[in-house]
Amino acid sequence: MSGGRPPLTCIDLFCGCGGFSLGMQRAGFAVLAAIDFNAEAIATFDRNFPDVPFILHKDLTTFGPEKLAELIWPGSSARLGVDVIVGGPPCQGFSKVRRVDGANSGPRLIADPRRHLYREFLRYVGFFQPRIFVMENVLGLRSAVGGAYFTAVQKEARALGRAQGRPGYRVHSQVEDAWELGVPQKRHRQLIIGVRSDLPGYFLPELQHAPHAVPRPCLWDAIGDLPILRAGSGEQERDYDLIRRVEHVEHQEGSALRYLCNVLEIDRAKKLTSHVARHHSERDLRDFARLREGETSATAMRVRGVEFEFPYDKSSFKDRYTWQGRWHPCSTIVAHLSKDDLMFIHPTQNRSLTAREAARIQSFPDWFRFSQSRTQAYRLIGNAVPPLVAEGIEPPVFN
Repeated sequence: MSGGRPPLTCIDLFCGCGGFSLGMQRAGFAVLAAIDFNAEAIATFDRNFPDVPFILHKDLTTFGPEKLAELIWPGSSARLGVDVIVGGPPCQGFSKVRRVDGANSGPRLIADPRRHLYREFLRYVGFFQPRIFVMENVLGLRSAVGGAYFTAVQKEARALGRAQGRPGYRVHSQVEDAWELGVPQKRHRQLIIGVRSDLPGYFLPELQHAPHAVPRPCLWDAIGDLPILRAGSGEQERDYDLIRRVEHVEHQEGSALRYLCNVLEIDRAKKLTSHVARHHSERDLRDFARLREGETSATAMRVRGVEFEFPYDKSSFKDRYTWQGRWHPCSTIVAHLSKDDLMFIHPTQNRSLTAREAARIQSFPDWFRFSQSRTQAYRLIGNAVPPLVAEGIEPPVFN
């Protein structure tokens, strides 16, 4: 963006703890407002974004865009200063995981009001008429209910404003691979992007990773310097192990140092927080130890004939355990970590990942503070848009 021009602005809907907002700020945007229904998400957002003027704990089904406009620009009837609206409506109603029991597809489809929350997002887009909007969701949006919602989101978005004689939007969908954008995990997400039709000749291509990102980082780049923990140990706040960090950086040929400094911004964090390992039963720890690095329990049983103490239902829980590999991207960080983290076994330590490790894998910097409740922290981290993905959205039309 050219010098002297006022910063471009955005609004973050269903903001969660702030992954989208952090990425947009890093790309040079001023976040005018962030809204979410979850109180813990808003408390975490407020703790980390002191410069965002309106951080609102609101239900978007009852708190309309007119109310937000009045807060931002009291007494003005103009829809001022919103260049981009971003957001990730809750994805559970489209999750492929919930297709296993028919909850999101097939004859046993369960009604879920969260599938309609995209309309609240579009209501704000229709009111503010931003130049661009970006909606993020899981890939299951494409197939849930036979693709009906995937089609409806785009069709309804294209119609925005046309009835009132406004320009309307050119809308398209694209799937982004977070690993390609510098996030050390296997994470694919669906983006639906709308460009106001009075912006000629512009169509957002595949996102480009941020200049400071490390292309295709491995898991070890993100977490290899952190202090060693046993299951059930750790402190909510502690000093870094600087000797271990130096050794880690020396063995990673520069990629780790770039990730630690440029993405995790370790120079801004005075203390290491949220690095507390979950307690595991002795049975689980013995089962963990039967795995090899990078191996799932399904592979161990099929290839090596390993027998686990956990009473497996061979038709369901074959991948109950996954020992992550240092030199590959991590499995997708998900909110289910708050309940069960056995698919996220540390690559060199006999335990699952801590909240700080999960946050680093999501590309949250070390200065970003989460709830002291590990369950809440896991949920917020897993539900977040990785900041590095959001940072790649800066449209070239604004340059």
